[in-house]
Amino acid sequence: MPTDREVLELDCGVRAYSPSSPGGYWRIRWEEAGRRRDTTAPCRAEAIAKATELAERLGRGSATDLAKASGADLVAHYLDPARRPPRVAAWSERHREEQARYCERYVLPVLGHLPCRRITRLDLQAVVDQAPTASVAEHLRRCLSALVAAGLEEGHLLARQDVLRRVRFRQGSPLEPVGLAVTEAETPTTIAVHALARSAAQRSGVWWRELEILLVAYSGLRWGEHVALTADRLDFARRRITVDRQVIETRSALKLTLPKGRRRRVTMFPATSPGGADLAALVERRLGEVETDGLVFPAPRGGWARRSNYGRNTWDPAATAAGWPRTPAGRWAWTFHSLRHVFATWALAQPGLRIEDVSRLLGHSGTRVTQDVYVHVHDDVYQRFYEATE
Repeated sequence: MPTDREVLELDCGVRAYSPSSPGGYWRIRWEEAGRRRDTTAPCRAEAIAKATELAERLGRGSATDLAKASGADLVAHYLDPARRPPRVAAWSERHREEQARYCERYVLPVLGHLPCRRITRLDLQAVVDQAPTASVAEHLRRCLSALVAAGLEEGHLLARQDVLRRVRFRQGSPLEPVGLAVTEAETPTTIAVHALARSAAQRSGVWWRELEILLVAYSGLRWGEHVALTADRLDFARRRITVDRQVIETRSALKLTLPKGRRRRVTMFPATSPGGADLAALVERRLGEVETDGLVFPAPRGGWARRSNYGRNTWDPAATAAGWPRTPAGRWAWTFHSLRHVFATWALAQPGLRIEDVSRLLGHSGTRVTQDVYVHVHDDVYQRFYEATE
């Protein structure tokens, strides 16, 4: 090889050679998996950039072919069930479907055609900016953060692109993230809950619709957990509910799975609700109507209830009749999940219950979650502190 050619030597045996003749291409050579490999670049600057990237990939043990990967390849890797490392719990089917839906609807239209190495924070910001609500924007932000982490681990993305995981909402954007804390305005009042329960029974002509609302509101069951509840999971004598399953809705069917986070638990309900309803008597009456393994709150034609059908046929008419508030966008200000907030805030207010107890009843991963979501600083804390330290 002529000695007058410039040779740039990088880590991992990567070399870039200047053109052998004027106007020619730079040639980059390296060894990978026992084979000699090479590629070209039109100019010195691009040769340096390409050679540096190759050296980085080889140094991390990544396949250099990933340099050609697109955003669509990155998404495919992220959603691949086989990629989950052993130290990370496998995704639930519901979470996998949710991630696939976010990627299909929001991520791929923006990133799918881009080379992975050219993806910038502006591109990820464009993904987040599509979100119609703050909640969706926050879910997208988390999805993108996990997507980038998976890309960095496999080699689709380069180390310098680690900054992508810190994508944020635009300053002043209506999609700026809101905290996890549930405010008082987001929690239905006792009067509102009982009005909804009575209305649900009256509008549907099914007496146990009242029990359904009240039991969920004062036991902390999630939607899928209450749909899957069978009589043998309800211990009337001790007022306990075993939560070891939930029903999830996929695109094709309803399926029975473990509860959220795969955390089985036992929750409880009061004998009498704060609004004066005799919950124990209502539960006893309902258990007298259901077979041992029968659903406590089935769909009108039997089987598991679908959230959409329930909302259209039961929730919407009952909430309308009960005068539940709506947001400016026309959505319900309080949803079925808001009933879980009712239980949490009520339980935390009971003098004999500790936050550890409530956290376990709710099925949270730890007390920190319970504290962040439901325990807030009120104005009277300052007065209590003042009086206690005089």
